[in-house]
Amino acid sequence: MRRFDRVLVISPHADDEVLGCAGLMAAQAGAGAEVHVLYLAVDGLRHYGLDGATTYPQRLQEIEAVRDLLGFTFEIAYGDAGLTERLDTLPRRELVGLFEQALNERRPDLLLLPGFADHDQDHIAVFDAGFAAARPIAQQSGRWLVPSVLTYEMSKIQWASEPMPRSTAYCDISAHMDAKLKALRAYKSQHRPAPHIRSEEAVTALATLRGAEIGVAHAEAFGVLREVL
Repeated sequence: MRRFDRVLVISPHADDEVLGCAGLMAAQAGAGAEVHVLYLAVDGLRHYGLDGATTYPQRLQEIEAVRDLLGFTFEIAYGDAGLTERLDTLPRRELVGLFEQALNERRPDLLLLPGFADHDQDHIAVFDAGFAAARPIAQQSGRWLVPSVLTYEMSKIQWASEPMPRSTAYCDISAHMDAKLKALRAYKSQHRPAPHIRSEEAVTALATLRGAEIGVAHAEAFGVLREVL
């Protein structure tokens, strides 16, 4: 596995990073990389499938438990701001500026964005702004150019309004599959029983399929937006 020095994961909500790239995050952190997650909207909500509402402090506790499992640092852009499923109402320039600042301050050599073929308006807004923030600008201008920019996928990929892009990069997460599932369970407000797309069975099935595509037990797949060799 290639080791990066600094990894930045942009996660629309607290659980997207686990569904999409927890194995890669655990592998990179274990190899000594600095892994940082920028969460966008984290709120207390009444979630489908739960009897009561989840509070913002409970969501923070979940994130901290996942952090301890996977070994990353994090920050929340819009905490307890009522913006879950409303990130598309923010000015795009605001999100682009937020991501540009994160790139220039953290100078990651790997940036992970949510995939663009998604039914969730928050994911689309985050991808569009992240893609714009990572645009190629000469570093002589004082802006950081991220050499590796990937998109991560999740188990809800079957519901997309446009053709899905082919996976073009893979990470063998066989040694980290247990950590991925433990992190999923740590998001108690998001974890669901089968056949839900956020169930352990669904997440494992996708990882098994991606693993078969490269001849290993489990893998995560990514789209490549830029790779500077």
